[in-house]
Amino acid sequence: MINGIEGIPGSGKSYEAVAYHVLPALQAGRKVITNLPLNVDAFAAIDPSYRQLIEVRTRPAPQIGEWNAANIAEQEAFKLWKDREPVQQSENVFTFGTVWDYYSDWRGPKGEGPLYVIDECHVALPKLGTPDSVVQWFKLHRHYNAEVLLMTQSFRDINQPIAQLVATLIKCRKADILGNKDEYIRKVHAGYRGAMIQQNQRKYEKQYFGLYRSNTQSSGTSEAGMTDVKPLIVYFNRAKWAWLAVTLGLVVWAFWPKPDVDVWGNKKVQPKSKATAPAASPVAATVVPTATPKNTQASAQSQDAEQAKAEDKEPLKGKSIHVTGEILKHGKHWYTFVISDGTRRMFDLNSDDMKAAGYKVAYKAHCIAQLSWEGGGSRMVTCDAPNAPAGTDNKPIVIDSGGGGRSDKPLRTGAEPEHQEQQRQEVAEYRAPQYQQQATMADIAKAGRTARLVDSGRL
Repeated sequence: MINGIEGIPGSGKSYEAVAYHVLPALQAGRKVITNLPLNVDAFAAIDPSYRQLIEVRTRPAPQIGEWNAANIAEQEAFKLWKDREPVQQSENVFTFGTVWDYYSDWRGPKGEGPLYVIDECHVALPKLGTPDSVVQWFKLHRHYNAEVLLMTQSFRDINQPIAQLVATLIKCRKADILGNKDEYIRKVHAGYRGAMIQQNQRKYEKQYFGLYRSNTQSSGTSEAGMTDVKPLIVYFNRAKWAWLAVTLGLVVWAFWPKPDVDVWGNKKVQPKSKATAPAASPVAATVVPTATPKNTQASAQSQDAEQAKAEDKEPLKGKSIHVTGEILKHGKHWYTFVISDGTRRMFDLNSDDMKAAGYKVAYKAHCIAQLSWEGGGSRMVTCDAPNAPAGTDNKPIVIDSGGGGRSDKPLRTGAEPEHQEQQRQEVAEYRAPQYQQQATMADIAKAGRTARLVDSGRL
């Protein structure tokens, strides 16, 4: 499989390659052939066997045979010379710029080939000028069970047929633009021109820094940044903390209790100090008559007189008034009343009738109203009307023609035969006048028909 890592200088390409590709391959027992400046001794300190699995190339491999991939299914593409000496590459050929840089007879326990990690591959595999044999090897790399990791600043600058073979492309960028100098942004794409399928932010772990050198032409370990340019996120973070501090101060100021108010906003009640009474001096006691009882009695008598005058002006004085109905319409309460003498209903009125009689009707609660009249008098009326007697317009007597039951008498179910006979007699006595009236009306009607027949000469 061919994978790629893309990013501008210093964006974390070497860190990503060493920490997440080279080291895992060595841990799996796979050989790594690369032009990355790896610190072999540091890897050997982790595991001595890693020294035999790392091959760092600084010069292109010499030609030791011929390449012919025309019939790779039947014969080897690499045909080694047996009677000739290796031929060194010319000075203008870069490492991994010839097909012989990809020749290796190493095989793992499961037959896997080495991992080729090519740094700055746009130099060895330019957009124009890459040998056809190298392009052919990349297209046939699966025949050798090899894997390739290409690292470049831009995949547009490398040989495009090879770029099209990239299965997974990882784009790295510094996170210092977000104010995080110790992290880098990692975006994973599905191929060279594929869509982004994953994005995360990784932190530089210091334990990996000693495994490689990213600046081969300098002994420095850090680079100078632009001191006069700061990312917007830095200013945002500063403003964020300032805003939080101001907000916290305002909250504390708003809820800070005042001297005379507690935390809940209630005024504190100051306890009254008890004044010490001066020493008593002997004073002659004098009896002073008080007129308070007389004044109180006089005021009570005047109030009773005023109340009596107000009661004299009540329109329905001496009558009991009861609420029998209540309607809420357009936000106003409309009542129906019944007037009684305390035990017997006399007549019905409504709110309009009461107003016409001189009352003012006010709603107080369900089934409660206040009646007031001129002179300041008032009284409360409730739903306490006496029951209407049976046999009146408000409560007629209902008789069940089938069972003989009456609404003014309880129905006796399961009664003795003599009680049932008594019920039938009571019903018959009640219906006798009705039957007699019906018979009289029938006789009158019959006599009228007979008279008409006589007049017409039919009888």
